[in-house]
Amino acid sequence: MHSKTAKILLRYDAYLDILEEYLNLEEFRNLSLLTISSKRVTITSFLNYLGDNKVMDFHHCLQKNVTGYLSSIANLSSSTISGRTFTLRHFFNYLSRRNLTLFSGYELFPVIFTNKRERILSFYSIEEVRRIISAIDRGTPYGKRDFIVLLLAAELGMRSGDIIRLKTSDIHWDHDTIEFVQYKTKTFNQLPLMENIKYALIDYLKNGRPESDSGYIFIGTKNGKKPLTNTCIHQIVSKYFRKANVDTSERKHGPHAMRHSLASNMLHNNTPMHVIKEVLGHSSINTTRIYLNIDVDSLRELALEVPYETV
Repeated sequence: MHSKTAKILLRYDAYLDILEEYLNLEEFRNLSLLTISSKRVTITSFLNYLGDNKVMDFHHCLQKNVTGYLSSIANLSSSTISGRTFTLRHFFNYLSRRNLTLFSGYELFPVIFTNKRERILSFYSIEEVRRIISAIDRGTPYGKRDFIVLLLAAELGMRSGDIIRLKTSDIHWDHDTIEFVQYKTKTFNQLPLMENIKYALIDYLKNGRPESDSGYIFIGTKNGKKPLTNTCIHQIVSKYFRKANVDTSERKHGPHAMRHSLASNMLHNNTPMHVIKEVLGHSSINTTRIYLNIDVDSLRELALEVPYETV
């Protein structure tokens, strides 16, 4: 994985075996590498915290050590903390089943509070998205690359993990489609190759992309012509938020914010839910409904007035 968090290393060998045994559980067999990486980061950082506090055995791990770890990451977002708490609960349930700890995960965390509406502010208006894209200098090779990356994120809602894995064979010029298996969900997705995206892609491939036999579309010039990373895509998108002087003080400003913005703006334009589902590549419309929380104003407009009844 290419995220910064994936670089966390376990500093205490006493915990190495149990970490690997846990991450290789049969129930995790069908999880994505991204999910496993996230679990590894959480457990590794927790085990490092225990080691730093001279706790080298789970039988000597007290509940205050776990709550102390959560206090140490209090600067992270509430959604990240709740996600780590769920992982720790599952981890301690596993340890309890093996009689390696004095308490189970459910004893630790009977209830875990989450803030599922935390991401509501992480979307941008159509005008803001236009300003961001207009801030790109398309006269340079980097600009040509950045332009098509922003279009894929903003107009097609592609995740960064799918953008970096996009191959030339995924572009079906004769059918005007982009077809690929999504990295996160492992489900097939077909997106329209719209005219502006088609010409931006051609411009990049002919005039911006380094010469290479690689099947990947987006490759670097300073990394030996290897595919770009998730971190690189995030840096590209974030750069143009700054150049466009778009206020990001209370909003996330990476490629996923573009995906949220697309869903919000489609909803604002009364796009049917099943269409939004197809564009975002969700396997279930229940997942798409999460995005309904983004556009509160539209929901208020669509709400039916309660009829006044007399008795």
